[in-house]
Amino acid sequence: MRKHKYHPHINVGRKGNVIFYATEDQICLRSYSRPRDPKTEAQLKNRELHRELNCISSQAKALRQYCFKGVPAYSNSHNAFIGLHKQFIRQAELKEGDVFEKIHWSTGNRAGAGSINVQRSADNFTLHWHPGNMTAISDSKSKVIWVLRNKTHGFWKWNLNAGRRVDGKCMINLPNGSYMDEYLLWIFFYNTKIKRFSEDQIAHIGAGVADYTQSFGGNNDTLWHLFESVYENIIARRLEERINW
Repeated sequence: MRKHKYHPHINVGRKGNVIFYATEDQICLRSYSRPRDPKTEAQLKNRELHRELNCISSQAKALRQYCFKGVPAYSNSHNAFIGLHKQFIRQAELKEGDVFEKIHWSTGNRAGAGSINVQRSADNFTLHWHPGNMTAISDSKSKVIWVLRNKTHGFWKWNLNAGRRVDGKCMINLPNGSYMDEYLLWIFFYNTKIKRFSEDQIAHIGAGVADYTQSFGGNNDTLWHLFESVYENIIARRLEERINW
């Protein structure tokens, strides 16, 4: 049971096999019947995906709020993060592999980093990047955003302002003993003048690798272009449904 949103003196919800709800100024009740659950393979996979996305959303709450706040047609960043990724993963038919490697933190479509290089030791993690194709003068002052997922110990780390796009380098501070762990790295840029994100580039850095380099040849090298199209199509469809409703 919980307090009614607009009438706090009224309790609504389920108690035992009875559901209490309010219509205007009246309290109504109905019996509760457990929904049929056929537990098909598709349902079970969808629930598992939802559980994993919900866990990621909770673990990286501040990051998710920053990247997915204000997405049209979604009431909050949590729903936007989960809803967009579930449809993207379905349409891309990404059936195998870790769900973390299917995540996109940026919903932008501007040109991102051209390449990255990671140099690290037992107490050092240095990230180098090529700024890529800068189509606007203000791109040179874009903020660098990096996100790390430690796959060895299962924690997140991010920096929403790691420097300027043209800097090409930053140091990353990590907990002692974790510098040479296995990581997933996302890097993208945010232009504060035009308020637009670049596409995010994803790299998988294996445990114990001291020097790692990866080049990015554009959207067609990855499934990012599909995420972009899914994002645009979902937003357009949801806005149209709201208008028609």
